[in-house]
Amino acid sequence: MIKVSELTRQFDRRGIAGVHHLSFTLEQGQVMAIMGPNGSGKTTLMNLLAGKVKADSGEIAIDGEISTFPVDETFENINVQKFLIRSVTLDIEEEKKLQLTRDLADTFEFTFQLRQNLNELSSGQKQKVLLAKELINRPALLLMDEPFAHLDPFTRKDILSGLFQYIRHQGMTVLWVTHDLEEAFQFSDQMALMNFGKFEQRGTPENLARTPRNLFVAQFMGYRNFFTHQFVKNCWQSPSEIEGFLVVPDHAWTLDNSGTPFKIVARHPGRQTIEYKLQSEEKVIYLIKGSQLPLLEVGATIRLNPIWEECFAIPL
Repeated sequence: MIKVSELTRQFDRRGIAGVHHLSFTLEQGQVMAIMGPNGSGKTTLMNLLAGKVKADSGEIAIDGEISTFPVDETFENINVQKFLIRSVTLDIEEEKKLQLTRDLADTFEFTFQLRQNLNELSSGQKQKVLLAKELINRPALLLMDEPFAHLDPFTRKDILSGLFQYIRHQGMTVLWVTHDLEEAFQFSDQMALMNFGKFEQRGTPENLARTPRNLFVAQFMGYRNFFTHQFVKNCWQSPSEIEGFLVVPDHAWTLDNSGTPFKIVARHPGRQTIEYKLQSEEKVIYLIKGSQLPLLEVGATIRLNPIWEECFAIPL
């Protein structure tokens, strides 16, 4: 388990950079994805938890051994199996060390590389081996700061699938910095969105996606259509007694002859979708339709109304 209370670390007099009065608890076996723009404090938080940076104030309580990945290290060019066996610090027999090595090689699919030297491996294979080195002693907490950002998406997804399957089986706790929203949704139990050294919102992936707390969170979750009013009975009205933004998801539009006219200014394919950019006299909006539906022509004018039950309001 991790318990952080009022954690603060400032790097300048203005108090913008760093981490500010951060508090959270993460139970044993949970995975939390940390997201946010560059400079929001993600890496500082990871360095504080790893003990690489000293906090100005606050408390950190962590049960068990900590491992971080990636790590900056140089290693001699030796056989992969020997490299992993030598990395075991657990007080176990040599045969069990060998079995641990084989189990991790099987999990991350580099069994055929066990007899190769480290310099003979591809970048992706080497990342798998280095990750196995961090996991081989079964740490209670694994800290990962964008560990596979430089790998191609297919290799990264392949490694992550094996990694989180192993993590779930071992009951490890994980804090994981990532910029990939899709991966965070898929593999995490909790998500925390940072901005200016604080959590703008923390909760389950479903919670952040369905009920973003403010405009910043909504934009980070991928929402793009924001209105200060909503269209009711052929006129725009305030969305509720609470002033704020009406959020229309990209897919939550219906073609309607009584709707607002928009001109299609661009079209391009997405993942199993077609994405459209549209322009009215005052507003740019985005529309997503299934890839097998008839194409809407660029330059055409269509009338749209929101699908109200799929929209939501964010108070100011």
